[in-house]
Amino acid sequence: MKRIVFIICGIAGLAAIIAIIFFVSKFGFGPASTISNWGAVGDFFGGVLNPTFALLSLILIAYTLMQNKKALEQSEKAIQQGTEAIEQNERALQVSNDELALTRNELANSATALEEQAKLLAVQSFETTFFNMLELHNKLINQFIYIHENSHERISRKLNIDSYSAGTVMKVEPGIKSINRLLMAIENANNKIVSNKSIILTFSMFYIYENKEFGRYFRNLYQILKLIKNSFPDIGIQKKYSNILRAQLSNQELSLLILNCLCPHVDNGEFRKLVIHFELLEHLDITYKLGDNYIATFTINNPTLNLTSNEIDQYFSTDTSGKLIKSAFGRNSQIMDYCKFKNLVDQ
Repeated sequence: MKRIVFIICGIAGLAAIIAIIFFVSKFGFGPASTISNWGAVGDFFGGVLNPTFALLSLILIAYTLMQNKKALEQSEKAIQQGTEAIEQNERALQVSNDELALTRNELANSATALEEQAKLLAVQSFETTFFNMLELHNKLINQFIYIHENSHERISRKLNIDSYSAGTVMKVEPGIKSINRLLMAIENANNKIVSNKSIILTFSMFYIYENKEFGRYFRNLYQILKLIKNSFPDIGIQKKYSNILRAQLSNQELSLLILNCLCPHVDNGEFRKLVIHFELLEHLDITYKLGDNYIATFTINNPTLNLTSNEIDQYFSTDTSGKLIKSAFGRNSQIMDYCKFKNLVDQ
């Protein structure tokens, strides 16, 4: 642009110089002598230079317009390129958003899979512990031995009785047979008491001297129940595993359990609450009778063990109106008859 301006200015200057040289060579130097001569000089230079300068101005204007047109075209091209770049960026951004959405979905799926895997591992860990404790439960039962002579004298003295028997079988065998002998000894000792025949008081004496034999068994059983309840918030899943445990318990074990959880030396009732929660005594072989003066009595069979209604009532959970919420005996028909008699459930 500057070069064109210099050229045009040079041409204009050259035209002016040529006009002056031509005038001087023809008319010489010196001022004009009349006004008309001055006018003729002006007309000469105006007539010669004005068209030249006008042409050069027109050329400069045309060139300027052409340059502006080119600049405008370049600007439009730049704008178009900018627009295309923006559109490409938008497409790239959309692709990035789609990829980000896919990544989020993959992460969510991964998180769900990890959560499911964690739950599965937790269940597997629980079941490993649970079945190991069940195996220990069976070992403790098989190792339990009750030897009548070991504590007979001390318990008799504490209960103020002469003696008590543990059945007619003299051979000492471990396991369920020993639990059976222990229960027979407890019932026989309780029958020998002249007054205050509380089976729980009698059991408490046996607990003091024989707990070293069956205490480990009940502590393990308590921990199994706690493990089930603390591992799963869903009562349905809790029942699934507690039913597996309940299926392992013999009538003798349930009979000893019902006494153990009422013993004041055991705990503050936490064990009994778990027994109620899991309805662990539902399959207990028990008979309910309504005697004279409407006094309810209960007899556990195999072996025989007599309980009072007060002892049975401690295995019920009731609401403020006295209605039954849950029973450790579940749907046991004999206990349900008793609950109907006591108006704990609707007839």
